[in-house]
Amino acid sequence: MKELKRLRIKFVASNMAMVTLVIGLAFLAVGYFTTYRMDRDNERMLWEAAAAGQTPVFWGGDEVRMPYFILVTDGDNQIVHVEGQYGPGQDSEMLQRLAAQSLSSAEDGGFLEMYQLRYLRRPLGSGYRIAYMDTSLGDSFAEGMWRNLGIIGVAVWVMLFGISCVLSKWAVYPVGQSMRREKQFVADASHELKTPLTVIMANAQLLTDQEPSADGDGARWLKNIVQEAEEMKKLVEEMLALARSEADMGKRVREKCNFSDVVIESVLSFEAVFYQGNRELQSDVEEDICIRGDEKELRQMMRILLDNAEKYSPEGGRTRVCLKRMPGRKVQLIVENTGEEIPGERLEEIFERFYRSDESRSDRKGYGLGLAIAKSVAERHRGTIRAESSDGENRFIVEFRAVDRGQKEHCICPRFFRHIKDFLL
Repeated sequence: MKELKRLRIKFVASNMAMVTLVIGLAFLAVGYFTTYRMDRDNERMLWEAAAAGQTPVFWGGDEVRMPYFILVTDGDNQIVHVEGQYGPGQDSEMLQRLAAQSLSSAEDGGFLEMYQLRYLRRPLGSGYRIAYMDTSLGDSFAEGMWRNLGIIGVAVWVMLFGISCVLSKWAVYPVGQSMRREKQFVADASHELKTPLTVIMANAQLLTDQEPSADGDGARWLKNIVQEAEEMKKLVEEMLALARSEADMGKRVREKCNFSDVVIESVLSFEAVFYQGNRELQSDVEEDICIRGDEKELRQMMRILLDNAEKYSPEGGRTRVCLKRMPGRKVQLIVENTGEEIPGERLEEIFERFYRSDESRSDRKGYGLGLAIAKSVAERHRGTIRAESSDGENRFIVEFRAVDRGQKEHCICPRFFRHIKDFLL
């Protein structure tokens, strides 16, 4: 059921939004505090080196090269002493350039991005003691750490997404059961009501035919019984149609039908109704437009849209039906009529079951199921339906996917991706 799919999508979306937030904040915190700690350790090491000089460190009897070196300059900014080694290819000119760049800065510490060095200088007599630290190793570590955190985060996100999809079925299962019971009850109740209503109508009609006085109270009461029973029967039939359409929502319609013929024949069948109501009915239908669908359901949808246009257009009003091809292998059906505009906030509500406006539109006969059935038919055929209202006209726009007369439908999606598409749709 489409409602359950929407509920599952909301469940998964809310879960993954929280998961993304938690994972993102956690990994950002880990990365930030790790790099912060590295930065503080490097700064402390530079301070100690600049203050006390380089102290040899031995490991297993061999001297270990520390990741920093020290330059001592005189009052003329010339290097007078070097502690440690910058690299195997260092020379006095390079060291002098490093010292010059470090001394030209107004800050006592900073970075030399070109050499991947961090420095800290301290005054020493008339000159300076400048400690340098190689940041290439730390930069590589930080880059690898962020990359690994990203990979782990994506892997965890994908895993939790799969778990959320599985859990969503379990979470919405009670809701699905309740909705199925509700729809089954509506279908069963409608079916059970249909038979006694038919009997009541038949008996009332027989009594009406046998009533000798057409002007008596009994005849009038019998006439009211017949009229109300007919309205009730219409409601029951609409409820049954809606229940059947929703029950078949997941079944794909593969039959090819000429939608142009369906629209033209529906318009022709309503011409007398519009003529009797002093309303104009126009049509502009392209020929040989074919779609995959159930012809009976499509005719029902057309009857609903035309009946709705006839009910809510004023006397002398105009209704226009247009069917045309659109770019992207689409078919667009437009049923528009003059009349009282529908408020913008109600353009979606009118497709809900039993929707009735509290204003002047509520005095028309009907139970608010017609447009709900039309929407159900459109969605079952993988189409869309929407309403627009402007400039004194109300438009109902239905779009389907067109097929050619000789086209055969092939499924080119693997089973896995087809299931994913069905879940998202």
